[in-house]
Parts: sequence; structure tokens; C-alpha cells
Amino acid sequence: MKRPDWWRSDATAPFRLGPRMLPGRVWTASGCFGYGLAAHDFTAADCASPYAGLGAVVTKTVTPLPREGNPMPRLVETPCGALNSIGLENVGFDAFLTTVLPELEARGVPTIVSLAATTPEDFGPMVRRLHDAASGFRHWHGVELNLSCPNVAEGGHDFGSSPATVARCVAAARADLPDRALLAKLTPNTADIAQLAVAARDAGVDAVSAINTVVGLDVDLRTGQPYLPRRFGGYSGAAILPIALAKVDQIVRGTGVPVVGVGGIATVEDALKFFALGAVAVQVGTAQMRDPFAAARVAAALGQWSSS
Repeated sequence: MKRPDWWRSDATAPFRLGPRMLPGRVWTASGCFGYGLAAHDFTAADCASPYAGLGAVVTKTVTPLPREGNPMPRLVETPCGALNSIGLENVGFDAFLTTVLPELEARGVPTIVSLAATTPEDFGPMVRRLHDAASGFRHWHGVELNLSCPNVAEGGHDFGSSPATVARCVAAARADLPDRALLAKLTPNTADIAQLAVAARDAGVDAVSAINTVVGLDVDLRTGQPYLPRRFGGYSGAAILPIALAKVDQIVRGTGVPVVGVGGIATVEDALKFFALGAVAVQVGTAQMRDPFAAARVAAALGQWSSS
């Protein structure tokens, strides 16, 4: 594909997001590259490293206490994507602070920490402890508040569907995050995503991530029952690309809030569609689970165009 005439940015160059300079505009999405530690020994003929050119790795979402996650099976592939019901399985906040985050810093991984909590007020103490533990880290760039996970019992997608609740979450986190970027990941499962973005902006975010997964279900015809034990899951992948583009367009044109676009991105052409609509950065999700070099390849292609 020929470089579009309108493309002027260098996706691999640093850019400012709130109080922080991010290394680039192509990121990996939360939950799709683990904690960002598992691929340093991976190699490919056309890509030196899965981390090459990445602006950030958004970590697997971390919760105040460890979580075992939902019952198996948790992931169902479809012809155009995947349904997941992971249930935010993670090591818990204490273990993340003492083991995972220092290792990310030591390896030089540009990091955005994804956090989830049961109540809005829980975000304040989490962010305060995170900032105290990592204030001197060069590679920790910010926090993404997961306000919209559709497969967790404590709130699920309803947790982030209220503008007032979104504002409370953001305000609680912003108070203790003076020098790092703060993002809120928004649900698409709402009538008006723009009002959520406005609420987040007014409470202090530097950008919103849009979108999280769409609520979906698939049926196993051998049993006549849903594949997932919890019936519903978060649908992601190529099929939700047009939905994500529509939601990003609503936010950009309707509010002017900076948006990190996510949803269905697998190729450089997909990423360009988000940039054409005004997204400041993009995240590669389901494609990254299938191919750990997916985001790096998107970044490399954008970088080649920028330098040509």
C-alpha cells in the first residue's frame, strides 16, 4: 500500500501525552501481551524483537487482590475474532509492585499499568502506592484505568457505563498521579460513549482508550449451550474494527478528547484508519495474542512511511 498523502506523523517518535513523553504511537493492548515480560527471547526473520518500535506495553490488568479468573474454557475463537472470559486473572497488586514492575523497568519496557478496582475510591490508594514504588522509574509512563471489563462479576461493563462513576474513578486516580499519563478505557456497550469521554476529561484524564471488548456470546452446537461457562464474554478482533472506528469518531468529533484507538487492529492499514480519524495512538490487541510481533510490525511499517 502506498503511503497516504495525509500521513505526516512519525509513529515511532516520542510524543507528549499529558505530563509524559511516550516513546511512540503503537502500543499493545491490555491482556494481549501478558505483563510484557514473556517475549524478550523471541525472534523473527523480518522483525528483530516484539518490542521494536513500541510506544508502550499496556500490562495485563492488575487488581487489588490476586484473582484466579473465570472457569475454563475462557477463550473461544470465531471466524473474525475471539470471545474471552478471562476474568482478570492476575498476580495481585502487591506481587505486581514487588516483582513484575521492577522487572519491566530493568528490561526497559515502556509501560502503562492497567488497573481495575471494585469501587471508584479503590483507585486512589492503588495509584498512590504505585507512584511511591515507581516514581523513579524511567520506563513507567502511566496508568490505564480499566473501567469496562465485561466478564467480571464486580460491576462488569456497567461499572464504566455511568459518566458520574467514570468521573469518580478518574478523580481518585488523578489526585495521586501528578507526573504520569492517565487514561481511562471506555466501554462500547453504551448508548453515548462521548459523554463518558467528557466525564473522564473533566475529571482529569489525559486520554481515553476506545474501545474495550463488545459483549458477545457463541453457541456450541454439539451441546446447545454457550461455549463460555459464564455465557457472555468480551468479543474482540477484526469484526469489531468498524465499531471501534465509529466510537473513536464520535469521541474525536464530538468532544475533542485525545483518544488511543483500539479494536480490531492487525495491520498498518487498520492503524491508519484510526489515525485518519484523529486518534493520537493505537493499541494492537487480539492480533498480538496470535502473533507477538504484530504491533512491532505495524510500528515498523508506519516508521518506514514516515522516513520515506
